[in-house]
Amino acid sequence: MRGPEALASLAAASGRLTGPHFIGLKLGVVLLALVLILRVRRRLLVRVRGLGWRRLAIACGAASTLFYVAWILYLGGTMPSVTVAYNWNTAWLALDAFEALSALLTAVFLFRNSTLAILTATAFSTSLCIDALFDVTTAQQGPPLLTAVLEAVLVELPFAALSAVLAAKLLAATTHRNHARPDQDR
Repeated sequence: MRGPEALASLAAASGRLTGPHFIGLKLGVVLLALVLILRVRRRLLVRVRGLGWRRLAIACGAASTLFYVAWILYLGGTMPSVTVAYNWNTAWLALDAFEALSALLTAVFLFRNSTLAILTATAFSTSLCIDALFDVTTAQQGPPLLTAVLEAVLVELPFAALSAVLAAKLLAATTHRNHARPDQDR
């Protein structure tokens, strides 16, 4: 047996992330989060009230991190290492289109001297890192893996670094400009 049928049977044999147990796990995690929120809501509301959005954002970031640690541990033990991916070409074309769009918007916003270039440069840098990661981790052994590693090291990651440096410099310039102004609009 060769091709998609072999991969499909291998994926079925190693257990898929579908079915009642997987949906039950997701529902269980959501219900656990709701119970915890309801249980500590009074203490949480007292602490968050009046402290501004920053503390709430920090709390949400910490909670998300804890959730993802548990989720990654679960997925690491249950996901098959080989599977059939449908719409593979569409996924890669969409990622590359996003990269092109974020690069174009960065250029446009830089031309217009807009602070939005910080966001699009950051998005471009992040998407290039994701592209490099998935290129390398999904490549077959041999020449495809070598090509993916070379592309990541020589193209994607250097452009990601340049874009991240650009975003950081733009942010620093914007912060400096905002601190240099008198407090007229605050």
